[in-house]
Amino acid sequence: MEFRKDIQILRGLAVAFVVLFHLEIAGLSSGFLGVDVFFVVSGFLMAILYKSGETKKFFERRAKRLIPAYLATVIFTLLASLFIVLPSELGQVVTQSIYSLFFANNIGFWVQNSYFSKSDFNPLLHLWSLGVEIQFYLIVPLLVWFFRKSKFLLPATIVGSFAVCIFMIGISPKTSFFMMPLRMWEFLIGFAAAYYLTNGGSVKYKNLNYIGLTGLIALIAIPFMNVDGQSLSRMLGHPSFYALGVCIATVLIIAFGLPEMVTKSFIGKIFARIGDYSYSIYLVHFPIIVLYLYQPFSGTKLYPESYFDKGVLFILIALMSILMHKFIETKRINSIGKVYLISVASLFVLTGATKVTPNIMYTQDEQNIFNGLYDRATYRCGKLIRVTDPSALSCKINSEKYDNSVLLVGNSHADSIKIAFTDTASSKNINTYFLISNTPLMDASVTPEQVIEEAKKLKTKHIVMHYSPNALKIDVLERVLNIAKDSQIRIDLILPIPVYKDSIPKQLYLNRIEMYSQSEYLKDNAEYFRKVEELKSKYSIFSTFETQQQLCDPNCEISTEEGKPYYFDSNHLTLTGAKKLQPVFEKILAI
Repeated sequence: MEFRKDIQILRGLAVAFVVLFHLEIAGLSSGFLGVDVFFVVSGFLMAILYKSGETKKFFERRAKRLIPAYLATVIFTLLASLFIVLPSELGQVVTQSIYSLFFANNIGFWVQNSYFSKSDFNPLLHLWSLGVEIQFYLIVPLLVWFFRKSKFLLPATIVGSFAVCIFMIGISPKTSFFMMPLRMWEFLIGFAAAYYLTNGGSVKYKNLNYIGLTGLIALIAIPFMNVDGQSLSRMLGHPSFYALGVCIATVLIIAFGLPEMVTKSFIGKIFARIGDYSYSIYLVHFPIIVLYLYQPFSGTKLYPESYFDKGVLFILIALMSILMHKFIETKRINSIGKVYLISVASLFVLTGATKVTPNIMYTQDEQNIFNGLYDRATYRCGKLIRVTDPSALSCKINSEKYDNSVLLVGNSHADSIKIAFTDTASSKNINTYFLISNTPLMDASVTPEQVIEEAKKLKTKHIVMHYSPNALKIDVLERVLNIAKDSQIRIDLILPIPVYKDSIPKQLYLNRIEMYSQSEYLKDNAEYFRKVEELKSKYSIFSTFETQQQLCDPNCEISTEEGKPYYFDSNHLTLTGAKKLQPVFEKILAI
């Protein structure tokens, strides 16, 4: 294949969008679509580079091209984190590094949270796309063999992967986002472009390069696209129809090329040069941003607030990209096996250092604070249930089987108390069921009618609800009560817990305690509590249970005497904190 300067421009444009998105530059809220461009280009190149009968050589070339710089990024990020971040976040970097060794970054982040969540400290989050890409490379020989059986199998696989991807968005958007089989259609669109629209990768219809220009114009519109990566909407979610549009625009450039007025222009040359360094830029930019802007207990911070910080970050990214490109990415590698083994040994040593340093550098009280971030239960009902049973509305928390049951309903605040609540329920021989959705009754994911129907299905006459302040709207609660009264289902509402402006572990570590009293808590929630009391007078099936008596007496408590936090952030109880509400659970389940 002849050198394609237009492909380099594509790479340069894509990586620019991604970097500016990660820097949270205004107007680039959809810059993450640049990754979709990379996937199409990768699929196109794999169709050109793979030759039948040369599977071993293909894997060796791909490994030598990608793995050294990839593993160097992981090692340097963990090494820098050892000196920059606290043990509370350092453990998260270690976990991400281990997933990286198995090229399963996407799976690790799928287990953790959404790509768009910043609650966790994720300096290696961007490597999810490399996990997807490498997993795709591993099946390229099989795909080529498969597609040669019939000319209809390639388009059928594209349509099938896309259809499953769209379907899954309505159930679990992050599954569509992170999982290779659901992203495969993007690679295969590039694959198909190479097979059917080019001459061995070279432009077939050069006189139609104005069509490629329309594709470029469409890609430049990426920042103006309204894409919500966490939406359950199969139209507005991601990767969905907007991603399909980006893939088609990319194919137009691959198939028809770009006019010389673009490729030879000053701007075109700049983006082509950026494209030459695009892999190194992509690898180094995210850890640099996250580590530079690091603040203890604040998750992943991306936005540089001052122009000085923006300037420093651009210089660091440019400098480290050049160094990575010159000394690692383009360096001739004789044995990729040795590179991998040395990397494994290096990460093993660094991981050992992360286990030793906290005992040397921090007191036991400080370690108790750090451990508070991990004093929490598995998310909701676990990660697999949305895939293994996508139609399920609830899951069973306790393993025992009893005659009586209770249905726990709520957002992430209910999630944080579910283990303590379930322990109390089990002691009274009661099954605990929990809604899978993290936002039931807050959006269309679970309606009042569905909650009551689920209770009937589980043969329970008891629903317990718990939400963060003002998350459960009064009119929605009344709809639930109206439906429940006809079936004589009891509704108990555990009133909201006290919440704070800043992370509790952070307050404890910095010794900057935000004082909060029971009287302030009651004042802040007075209007909501008044409306709830009005509902209590209207519905005999409805009861409320206070939390401030356990957490504020009279000042609100945030930790044990040993310094173990009652909250793992500003508003979610740890397992230790949730146990403080056991007397409340006893009252509810004794009725």
